[in-house]
Amino acid sequence: MTAEIVHPGFEPVREELMRMVEADPHYSAQFCAYADGVPVVDIWGGSEIDGESIQGVFSATKGISAISLALLLERGALDLEAPVTRYWPAFAQAGKADITVRVALSHQAGLIGIDDPLTFERLTDHDAFAGALAAQSPFWQPGAAHGYHALTIGTMIDELVRRIDGRSVADFYAQEIATPLGIDFFITTPDAQEDRVVDVLPAKTVTGTDAATEAIDDERSLMAVAFSGSGWDPFDPPLPNRRAVRAAGLAAVGGVGSARGLARAYAACVSEVDETSRILSPATVAEMSRLQTTGSDLVLGFPTRFAIVFQVPDERLAYGSWRAFGHDGAGGAIGVADPEYGLAYGYIPRRMSTPGGADPRGLALARTLRRCVEAGRR
Repeated sequence: MTAEIVHPGFEPVREELMRMVEADPHYSAQFCAYADGVPVVDIWGGSEIDGESIQGVFSATKGISAISLALLLERGALDLEAPVTRYWPAFAQAGKADITVRVALSHQAGLIGIDDPLTFERLTDHDAFAGALAAQSPFWQPGAAHGYHALTIGTMIDELVRRIDGRSVADFYAQEIATPLGIDFFITTPDAQEDRVVDVLPAKTVTGTDAATEAIDDERSLMAVAFSGSGWDPFDPPLPNRRAVRAAGLAAVGGVGSARGLARAYAACVSEVDETSRILSPATVAEMSRLQTTGSDLVLGFPTRFAIVFQVPDERLAYGSWRAFGHDGAGGAIGVADPEYGLAYGYIPRRMSTPGGADPRGLALARTLRRCVEAGRR
Protein backbone atom coordinates (compact mmCIF):
# COMPACT_ATOMS: atom_id res chain seq x y z
CA MET A 1 0.00 0.00 0.00
CA THR A 2 1.13 3.54 -0.71
CA ALA A 3 2.24 5.49 2.35
CA GLU A 4 1.02 9.00 3.08
CA ILE A 5 3.40 11.90 2.57
CA VAL A 6 3.32 15.02 4.72
CA HIS A 7 6.56 17.01 4.70
CA PRO A 8 7.44 19.14 7.73
CA GLY A 9 5.62 22.45 7.53
CA PHE A 10 2.68 21.00 5.60
CA GLU A 11 0.93 19.31 8.53
CA PRO A 12 -1.92 21.91 8.46
CA VAL A 13 -3.10 20.48 5.13
CA ARG A 14 -3.57 17.01 6.58
CA GLU A 15 -5.18 18.46 9.71
CA GLU A 16 -7.71 20.33 7.59
CA LEU A 17 -8.59 17.24 5.56
CA MET A 18 -9.15 15.30 8.78
CA ARG A 19 -11.45 18.06 10.08
CA MET A 20 -13.46 17.83 6.87
CA VAL A 21 -13.77 14.06 7.22
CA GLU A 22 -14.86 14.37 10.85
CA ALA A 23 -17.46 17.00 9.92
CA ASP A 24 -19.11 14.86 7.23
CA PRO A 25 -19.30 11.06 7.50
CA HIS A 26 -20.11 10.86 3.78
CA TYR A 27 -16.98 12.72 2.71
CA SER A 28 -13.89 10.98 1.32
CA ALA A 29 -11.16 12.52 -0.82
CA GLN A 30 -7.57 12.39 -2.03
CA PHE A 31 -5.26 15.41 -2.08
CA CYS A 32 -1.70 15.58 -3.38
CA ALA A 33 0.68 18.49 -3.89
CA TYR A 34 4.17 19.07 -5.27
CA ALA A 35 6.36 22.00 -4.27
CA ASP A 36 9.23 22.77 -6.65
CA GLY A 37 8.90 19.29 -8.14
CA VAL A 38 8.90 17.41 -4.81
CA PRO A 39 5.78 15.68 -3.43
CA VAL A 40 5.13 17.38 -0.10
CA VAL A 41 1.58 16.18 0.56
CA ASP A 42 -0.06 12.93 -0.54
CA ILE A 43 -3.03 12.19 1.68
CA TRP A 44 -6.53 10.76 1.67
CA GLY A 45 -9.32 10.53 4.18
CA GLY A 46 -12.76 9.05 4.68
CA SER A 47 -14.10 5.52 4.48
CA GLU A 48 -14.89 5.48 0.78
CA ILE A 49 -11.45 5.99 -0.75
CA ASP A 50 -7.84 4.95 -0.18
CA GLY A 51 -4.41 5.76 -1.57
CA GLU A 52 -4.65 3.22 -4.37
CA SER A 53 -8.07 4.18 -5.75
CA ILE A 54 -8.44 5.79 -9.14
CA GLN A 55 -11.62 7.52 -10.21
CA GLY A 56 -13.18 9.37 -13.11
CA VAL A 57 -12.71 13.13 -12.98
CA PHE A 58 -15.05 14.39 -15.73
CA SER A 59 -13.69 17.66 -17.19
CA ALA A 60 -10.51 17.68 -15.14
CA THR A 61 -9.48 15.42 -18.03
CA LYS A 62 -9.37 18.53 -20.23
CA GLY A 63 -6.36 19.84 -18.34
CA ILE A 64 -4.41 16.63 -18.98
CA SER A 65 -5.35 16.76 -22.65
CA ALA A 66 -4.23 20.40 -22.74
CA ILE A 67 -0.83 19.39 -21.37
CA SER A 68 -0.51 17.02 -24.32
CA LEU A 69 -1.36 19.84 -26.74
CA ALA A 70 1.16 22.05 -24.97
CA LEU A 71 3.88 19.49 -25.66
CA LEU A 72 3.09 19.70 -29.39
CA LEU A 73 3.29 23.49 -29.12
CA GLU A 74 6.61 23.15 -27.28
CA ARG A 75 7.95 21.02 -30.14
CA GLY A 76 6.84 23.48 -32.81
CA ALA A 77 4.31 21.07 -34.30
CA LEU A 78 1.26 23.20 -33.40
CA ASP A 79 0.66 26.85 -34.28
CA LEU A 80 -2.09 28.54 -32.29
CA GLU A 81 -2.46 31.27 -34.92
CA ALA A 82 -3.00 28.80 -37.78
CA PRO A 83 -6.49 28.05 -39.02
CA VAL A 84 -7.74 24.71 -37.79
CA THR A 85 -8.01 23.72 -41.45
CA ARG A 86 -4.21 23.66 -41.78
CA TYR A 87 -4.37 20.42 -39.82
CA TRP A 88 -7.98 19.36 -40.39
CA PRO A 89 -9.14 20.41 -43.90
CA ALA A 90 -12.72 19.12 -43.51
CA PHE A 91 -13.23 21.61 -40.66
CA ALA A 92 -13.72 24.33 -43.30
CA GLN A 93 -17.32 23.25 -43.86
CA ALA A 94 -20.25 25.44 -42.82
CA GLY A 95 -18.31 28.70 -42.70
CA LYS A 96 -15.55 27.60 -40.32
CA ALA A 97 -12.54 28.02 -42.64
CA ASP A 98 -11.15 31.05 -40.78
CA ILE A 99 -11.41 29.73 -37.22
CA THR A 100 -7.94 29.59 -35.71
CA VAL A 101 -6.65 26.98 -33.32
CA ARG A 102 -6.51 29.69 -30.64
CA VAL A 103 -10.21 30.51 -31.03
CA ALA A 104 -11.24 26.87 -31.27
CA LEU A 105 -9.36 25.87 -28.11
CA SER A 106 -10.52 28.78 -25.95
CA HIS A 107 -14.23 28.01 -26.12
CA GLN A 108 -14.93 30.79 -28.65
CA ALA A 109 -15.69 28.78 -31.80
CA GLY A 110 -19.42 28.40 -31.16
CA LEU A 111 -19.05 24.71 -31.88
CA ILE A 112 -20.62 23.48 -28.67
CA GLY A 113 -22.57 20.58 -30.14
CA ILE A 114 -24.16 19.15 -33.25
CA ASP A 115 -27.60 19.48 -34.79
CA ASP A 116 -28.01 15.72 -35.13
CA PRO A 117 -28.64 13.87 -31.88
CA LEU A 118 -25.42 13.31 -29.97
CA THR A 119 -26.11 9.76 -28.96
CA PHE A 120 -23.90 8.00 -26.46
CA GLU A 121 -22.65 5.79 -29.28
CA ARG A 122 -21.57 8.81 -31.34
CA LEU A 123 -19.89 10.42 -28.34
CA THR A 124 -17.67 7.39 -27.86
CA ASP A 125 -16.93 6.98 -31.59
CA HIS A 126 -14.23 9.57 -32.30
CA ASP A 127 -14.41 9.45 -36.10
CA ALA A 128 -18.20 9.79 -36.11
CA PHE A 129 -18.22 12.71 -33.69
CA ALA A 130 -15.31 14.48 -35.42
CA GLY A 131 -17.02 14.11 -38.79
CA ALA A 132 -20.22 15.61 -37.42
CA LEU A 133 -18.30 18.54 -35.91
CA ALA A 134 -16.49 19.20 -39.18
CA ALA A 135 -19.86 19.56 -40.92
CA GLN A 136 -21.52 21.59 -38.14
CA SER A 137 -22.34 25.27 -38.41
CA PRO A 138 -21.33 27.32 -35.33
CA PHE A 139 -24.01 28.27 -32.83
CA TRP A 140 -22.66 31.84 -32.70
CA GLN A 141 -20.19 33.94 -34.66
CA PRO A 142 -16.77 32.48 -33.84
CA GLY A 143 -14.73 34.85 -31.71
CA ALA A 144 -17.71 37.05 -30.83
CA ALA A 145 -18.38 35.36 -27.48
CA HIS A 146 -17.44 32.29 -25.51
CA GLY A 147 -19.32 29.36 -24.07
CA TYR A 148 -18.19 26.12 -22.52
CA HIS A 149 -17.51 23.45 -25.17
CA ALA A 150 -18.15 20.71 -22.62
CA LEU A 151 -17.74 17.68 -24.89
CA THR A 152 -16.74 19.03 -28.29
CA ILE A 153 -13.45 20.61 -27.23
CA GLY A 154 -12.16 17.15 -26.41
CA THR A 155 -12.96 15.87 -29.88
CA MET A 156 -11.29 18.93 -31.43
CA ILE A 157 -8.18 18.38 -29.29
CA ASP A 158 -8.08 14.70 -30.21
CA GLU A 159 -8.52 15.33 -33.93
CA LEU A 160 -5.76 17.95 -33.95
CA VAL A 161 -3.35 15.60 -32.16
CA ARG A 162 -4.24 12.76 -34.56
CA ARG A 163 -3.71 14.97 -37.59
CA ILE A 164 -0.39 16.34 -36.33
CA ASP A 165 1.12 13.30 -34.66
CA GLY A 166 -0.76 10.28 -36.00
CA ARG A 167 -1.69 9.03 -32.53
CA SER A 168 -4.81 9.71 -30.52
CA VAL A 169 -4.38 12.19 -27.69
CA ALA A 170 -4.80 9.30 -25.24
CA ASP A 171 -1.96 7.33 -26.82
CA PHE A 172 0.23 10.43 -27.25
CA TYR A 173 -0.24 11.34 -23.60
CA ALA A 174 0.37 7.79 -22.37
CA GLN A 175 3.52 7.27 -24.43
CA GLU A 176 5.09 10.73 -24.28
CA ILE A 177 4.10 11.93 -20.81
CA ALA A 178 2.43 9.45 -18.45
CA THR A 179 4.58 6.37 -18.89
CA PRO A 180 7.99 8.12 -18.90
CA LEU A 181 7.07 10.14 -15.79
CA GLY A 182 5.09 7.47 -13.95
CA ILE A 183 1.91 9.53 -13.82
CA ASP A 184 -1.06 7.76 -12.25
CA PHE A 185 -3.64 9.18 -14.62
CA PHE A 186 -5.14 7.77 -17.81
CA ILE A 187 -7.17 9.27 -20.64
CA THR A 188 -7.85 5.70 -21.78
CA THR A 189 -7.96 3.38 -18.77
CA PRO A 190 -6.03 0.16 -19.48
CA ASP A 191 -7.72 -3.14 -18.70
CA ALA A 192 -4.96 -3.85 -16.19
CA GLN A 193 -6.01 -0.79 -14.13
CA GLU A 194 -9.72 -1.56 -14.02
CA ASP A 195 -9.58 -3.33 -10.66
CA ARG A 196 -8.41 -0.05 -9.08
CA VAL A 197 -11.31 2.02 -10.45
CA VAL A 198 -13.98 3.16 -8.00
CA ASP A 199 -17.24 4.65 -9.18
CA VAL A 200 -18.05 8.32 -8.78
CA LEU A 201 -20.73 8.40 -6.11
CA PRO A 202 -23.73 10.75 -6.15
CA ALA A 203 -23.84 13.68 -3.79
CA LYS A 204 -25.48 12.87 -0.47
CA THR A 205 -27.13 16.24 0.00
CA VAL A 206 -29.37 17.41 -2.82
CA THR A 207 -31.72 20.24 -1.96
CA GLY A 208 -33.61 20.35 -5.22
CA THR A 209 -33.13 20.79 -8.93
CA ASP A 210 -30.49 23.41 -9.63
CA ALA A 211 -30.42 25.81 -12.56
CA ALA A 212 -27.80 23.81 -14.43
CA THR A 213 -29.85 20.60 -14.28
CA GLU A 214 -32.94 22.45 -15.45
CA ALA A 215 -30.98 23.95 -18.36
CA ILE A 216 -29.68 20.54 -19.45
CA ASP A 217 -33.23 19.19 -19.31
CA ASP A 218 -34.44 22.08 -21.48
CA GLU A 219 -33.71 20.82 -25.00
CA ARG A 220 -33.92 24.42 -26.30
CA SER A 221 -31.00 25.64 -24.20
CA LEU A 222 -27.36 25.98 -25.28
CA MET A 223 -26.43 23.99 -22.18
CA ALA A 224 -28.50 21.06 -23.40
CA VAL A 225 -26.76 21.26 -26.78
CA ALA A 226 -23.35 21.36 -25.10
CA PHE A 227 -23.86 18.55 -22.59
CA SER A 228 -25.89 16.04 -24.60
CA GLY A 229 -28.70 17.34 -26.78
CA SER A 230 -30.38 13.98 -27.27
CA GLY A 231 -32.16 13.28 -24.02
CA TRP A 232 -29.56 11.08 -22.30
CA ASP A 233 -28.15 12.24 -18.99
CA PRO A 234 -24.33 12.48 -18.72
CA PHE A 235 -24.64 12.22 -14.93
CA ASP A 236 -27.01 9.23 -14.69
CA PRO A 237 -24.97 7.17 -14.52
CA PRO A 238 -21.94 9.48 -14.34
CA LEU A 239 -20.03 9.21 -17.62
CA PRO A 240 -16.73 7.94 -16.18
CA ASN A 241 -18.57 5.12 -14.39
CA ARG A 242 -19.16 3.52 -17.79
CA ARG A 243 -16.42 1.22 -19.02
CA ALA A 244 -17.21 2.30 -22.60
CA VAL A 245 -16.24 5.87 -21.66
CA ARG A 246 -13.08 4.83 -19.82
CA ALA A 247 -12.04 2.76 -22.85
CA ALA A 248 -12.86 5.42 -25.47
CA GLY A 249 -10.14 7.92 -24.57
CA LEU A 250 -12.49 10.90 -24.41
CA ALA A 251 -10.18 13.91 -24.13
CA ALA A 252 -12.88 16.09 -22.54
CA VAL A 253 -14.39 13.88 -19.87
CA GLY A 254 -13.07 10.32 -19.92
CA GLY A 255 -9.98 10.52 -17.73
CA VAL A 256 -9.43 8.35 -14.68
CA GLY A 257 -6.69 8.66 -12.10
CA SER A 258 -5.62 9.62 -8.62
CA ALA A 259 -4.97 12.98 -7.03
CA ARG A 260 -1.26 12.14 -7.08
CA GLY A 261 -1.55 11.56 -10.83
CA LEU A 262 -3.13 14.95 -11.41
CA ALA A 263 -0.56 16.67 -9.20
CA ARG A 264 2.42 14.97 -10.85
CA ALA A 265 1.22 15.79 -14.38
CA TYR A 266 0.89 19.48 -13.53
CA ALA A 267 4.16 19.49 -11.58
CA ALA A 268 6.01 18.21 -14.65
CA CYS A 269 4.82 21.29 -16.56
CA VAL A 270 6.44 23.78 -14.21
CA SER A 271 9.20 21.93 -12.35
CA GLU A 272 11.85 19.27 -12.61
CA VAL A 273 10.36 16.05 -11.21
CA ASP A 274 12.60 13.21 -10.00
CA GLU A 275 15.58 14.84 -11.70
CA THR A 276 13.69 14.76 -15.00
CA SER A 277 13.55 18.09 -16.82
CA ARG A 278 10.21 19.86 -16.92
CA ILE A 279 8.29 18.93 -20.05
CA LEU A 280 7.27 22.50 -20.94
CA SER A 281 9.35 25.66 -21.11
CA PRO A 282 8.21 28.76 -19.20
CA ALA A 283 7.35 30.36 -22.56
CA THR A 284 5.04 27.50 -23.53
CA VAL A 285 3.39 27.53 -20.11
CA ALA A 286 2.85 31.28 -20.40
CA GLU A 287 1.33 30.93 -23.88
CA MET A 288 -1.01 28.09 -22.93
CA SER A 289 -2.11 29.71 -19.66
CA ARG A 290 -2.57 33.29 -20.91
CA LEU A 291 -6.14 34.56 -20.53
CA GLN A 292 -8.00 34.42 -23.85
CA THR A 293 -11.58 35.22 -22.92
CA THR A 294 -13.55 36.31 -19.89
CA GLY A 295 -17.07 37.34 -18.99
CA SER A 296 -20.52 35.83 -19.32
CA ASP A 297 -20.44 32.25 -20.57
CA LEU A 298 -23.20 31.62 -23.13
CA VAL A 299 -23.49 27.97 -22.15
CA LEU A 300 -23.01 27.96 -18.38
CA GLY A 301 -24.78 31.26 -17.74
CA PHE A 302 -22.20 32.69 -15.33
CA PRO A 303 -18.80 34.35 -15.78
CA THR A 304 -15.90 32.11 -16.79
CA ARG A 305 -12.28 32.69 -17.78
CA PHE A 306 -10.36 30.52 -20.22
CA ALA A 307 -6.82 30.28 -21.52
CA ILE A 308 -6.00 27.66 -24.18
CA VAL A 309 -8.30 24.88 -22.90
CA PHE A 310 -7.21 25.58 -19.31
CA GLN A 311 -9.31 27.48 -16.82
CA VAL A 312 -7.59 30.38 -15.07
CA PRO A 313 -8.50 31.74 -11.63
CA ASP A 314 -11.64 33.74 -11.03
CA GLU A 315 -13.96 34.34 -8.10
CA ARG A 316 -15.38 30.81 -8.28
CA LEU A 317 -12.13 29.03 -9.13
CA ALA A 318 -9.72 30.35 -6.52
CA TYR A 319 -6.91 28.16 -7.84
CA GLY A 320 -4.07 30.34 -6.56
CA SER A 321 -2.07 33.24 -7.99
CA TRP A 322 -2.89 35.04 -11.23
CA ARG A 323 -0.43 32.68 -12.96
CA ALA A 324 -2.24 29.50 -11.89
CA PHE A 325 -3.89 27.31 -14.50
CA GLY A 326 -5.77 24.04 -14.43
CA HIS A 327 -9.18 22.48 -14.79
CA ASP A 328 -11.96 21.23 -12.56
CA GLY A 329 -14.51 18.51 -13.17
CA ALA A 330 -18.23 18.16 -12.58
CA GLY A 331 -17.64 15.73 -9.74
CA GLY A 332 -15.49 18.23 -7.82
CA ALA A 333 -12.00 17.12 -8.92
CA ILE A 334 -9.28 19.74 -9.47
CA GLY A 335 -5.86 19.72 -11.12
CA VAL A 336 -3.74 22.90 -11.01
CA ALA A 337 -0.23 24.26 -11.46
CA ASP A 338 0.77 27.59 -9.94
CA PRO A 339 4.22 28.79 -11.09
CA GLU A 340 4.09 31.77 -8.71
CA TYR A 341 4.18 29.44 -5.72
CA GLY A 342 6.09 26.61 -7.38
CA LEU A 343 3.09 24.39 -6.64
CA ALA A 344 1.03 21.77 -8.40
CA TYR A 345 -1.86 19.93 -6.80
CA GLY A 346 -4.59 17.43 -7.46
CA TYR A 347 -7.80 16.79 -5.55
CA ILE A 348 -10.48 14.14 -6.06
CA PRO A 349 -13.56 13.71 -3.84
CA ARG A 350 -15.27 10.32 -3.98
CA ARG A 351 -18.75 11.82 -4.09
CA MET A 352 -19.91 14.47 -6.50
CA SER A 353 -19.97 17.91 -4.94
CA THR A 354 -22.91 20.28 -5.17
CA PRO A 355 -23.08 22.49 -7.05
CA GLY A 356 -20.93 20.81 -9.68
CA GLY A 357 -17.41 21.86 -10.49
CA ALA A 358 -14.46 22.52 -8.22
CA ASP A 359 -15.30 21.30 -4.72
CA PRO A 360 -14.91 24.22 -2.27
CA ARG A 361 -13.22 21.80 0.16
CA GLY A 362 -10.49 21.09 -2.39
CA LEU A 363 -9.98 24.82 -2.91
CA ALA A 364 -9.78 25.27 0.87
CA LEU A 365 -7.06 22.61 1.08
CA ALA A 366 -5.18 24.45 -1.67
CA ARG A 367 -5.42 27.73 0.28
CA THR A 368 -3.94 26.01 3.32
CA LEU A 369 -1.21 24.57 1.11
CA ARG A 370 -0.29 28.07 -0.11
CA ARG A 371 -0.21 29.38 3.45
CA CYS A 372 2.24 26.62 4.35
CA VAL A 373 4.49 27.65 1.45
CA GLU A 374 4.31 31.31 2.49
CA ALA A 375 5.14 30.44 6.10
CA GLY A 376 8.15 28.45 4.93
CA ARG A 377 9.46 31.42 2.97
CA ARG A 378 9.37 33.78 5.93
